[in-house]
Amino acid sequence: RTVAEPETYRQLGLFGTLERLSNEDETMGWKNLYAGLPSLLTRQVIFGSVKFLAFERACEAIYRVWPFLHEATWTALSVSLVAGGFSGALSSVVSQPADSLLTYVAQQESSSSGSMGVIEGCRV
Repeated sequence: RTVAEPETYRQLGLFGTLERLSNEDETMGWKNLYAGLPSLLTRQVIFGSVKFLAFERACEAIYRVWPFLHEATWTALSVSLVAGGFSGALSSVVSQPADSLLTYVAQQESSSSGSMGVIEGCRV
């Protein structure tokens, strides 16, 4: 809600925003405040693990092909830069379907009163 309506909550600060959220709607409750947390954490774990794994493997592959790049600091930093760019791009490609699925599920939940089950999610 604070992302969707930033002008409403920006001037309240952290404590004012938490107070407003706790007093808004009794039917929402804290459970609905954190309803998207499991799917967000799943997406972040996939993104992070792919990024770290790809970074390590890219560094290993570059140093295996050109072992002399270990010798100077600027070449080692260049290897890190290249491996970081590669791993960031790869992890974005891997996590993009999860981003699309989360957006679709959020749009479906906002337009209908029921939640989407596992079977309906797989059909997406």
